[in-house]
Amino acid sequence: MKRMILAAALAFAMPAHAAPGLTEHQTMVVGCLEQMENGTTWGQCVNLMFSPCAAEAVGSDGHVACLTTQRDSWRETKDGLQRALIPLLTVAGGTEMVNLMGQWTGYVGQKCAEVGRQNTTTGAEAAVLGCEISELSGITVEFAACHDQISTAPYCVHEDK
Repeated sequence: MKRMILAAALAFAMPAHAAPGLTEHQTMVVGCLEQMENGTTWGQCVNLMFSPCAAEAVGSDGHVACLTTQRDSWRETKDGLQRALIPLLTVAGGTEMVNLMGQWTGYVGQKCAEVGRQNTTTGAEAAVLGCEISELSGITVEFAACHDQISTAPYCVHEDK
């Protein structure tokens, strides 16, 4: 059993992408999310995603502070990957990505605000932050795939140089 857990942890820890700016923890989360079609579950990835804040009582001030730090780290990584992608993409691809991100930002804001309204017992603020972290990690997976030219997203067309 210990070997299976160690093998799973190592699989998540292996950098699936050479995308710049991912922390060690983010690399493990991205690896987990990428393996969802190959046997990992959303629950495993969520547990890994929120593991830095697991010691805090859900909804407590410490939990919210930890989630805020994690959200800010994911946002910084996502923004860095987005900036790194722009010069790699065709003009049309870069423009489409920027336009899609404008829509994505509004969508995430609305979605996570609704999650907060529905989670008043465990703390709306923690629920909103958790939602934002899961959305940011998902888009980070996409940007990492685009960086490594394995994304099928229509905007992800690299300029031949």
